[in-house]
Amino acid sequence: MNRLDRISALLVQLQSRPVVRASEMAQRFEVSLRTIYRDMHTLTEAGVPICGDSGIGYSLVDGYKLPSLMFTKEEAMAFLTAEKIIEQITDTQNSIYFRQGMDKIRAALRTVDKNYIHEMGDAITVYKSRNARESLPNLLQIILSSINDKLIIEIDYTNADENKSRRLLEAVGVTYSYPNWYLSAWCHLREEYRMFRIDRIENIETKADKHTKIHPPLESLLGADDAQCLTEVVLHTSKEVSRYNADRCYFMGLTGEKELADGQIEQTYMAYSLAPLARWVLANTDTTTVISPIEVKNIIRQIIKKLDL
Repeated sequence: MNRLDRISALLVQLQSRPVVRASEMAQRFEVSLRTIYRDMHTLTEAGVPICGDSGIGYSLVDGYKLPSLMFTKEEAMAFLTAEKIIEQITDTQNSIYFRQGMDKIRAALRTVDKNYIHEMGDAITVYKSRNARESLPNLLQIILSSINDKLIIEIDYTNADENKSRRLLEAVGVTYSYPNWYLSAWCHLREEYRMFRIDRIENIETKADKHTKIHPPLESLLGADDAQCLTEVVLHTSKEVSRYNADRCYFMGLTGEKELADGQIEQTYMAYSLAPLARWVLANTDTTTVISPIEVKNIIRQIIKKLDL
């Protein structure tokens, strides 16, 4: 990236974020801190009112407005791709909000680029997830608003064993892992952090009560692999089955594989629910063996007992 493009990109960052840290920008543009300092000085000399505090970062003076940004054709195409995905994997209301935002992006494009985006719309297709919620059309927006306002939410939840419960939660964040959305939250009932599949939430209500504690970042919770949310499962299977089902295995929580001395593949999963893995083993019972935990074997035995053989 040349200096002019980098300075323009820095200006975009200042417009789109409350605070821009020099260290983050240096890493992003792969330049030194001194280079970022010089670029900021150049913007200041050009009349852009930038205020900066050592150790905090740079920001535009409150109330200062810059002319509307123009998007490149490639950026607009990336937005179009995102629109196709958002429409299919999120709830109805969230899709509507994104579509409204896309209309504003299209309005900022040159006519030639508008025509390009219109013509390319039919060239991208995303199939709708079977787990997309229609009964709670504003679910994600309610959860995200509760996080921003630090308000407790109350939900009716059905777990993997089809047991229903009412929970008071302090939402920390949402995560998408194909094909489901998950909510990470502090659960008042269990008094610990738990993960909830969003498609299993039946009702949701935002309460007037504030969060009772300061919560860690979502990324640190996901990295903790809370034993209450995830169960380690170890399977031995054939190379052929491992290769043939590679994509599906990752969707079920596969975290690692290693080849054994006898030529088989040892797979390690971190699973939110044991039932899907048990049924997958049952479908490949001639080539796959459960090493642990015993609960997976018990689920398989229960399924077999129900078969009318």
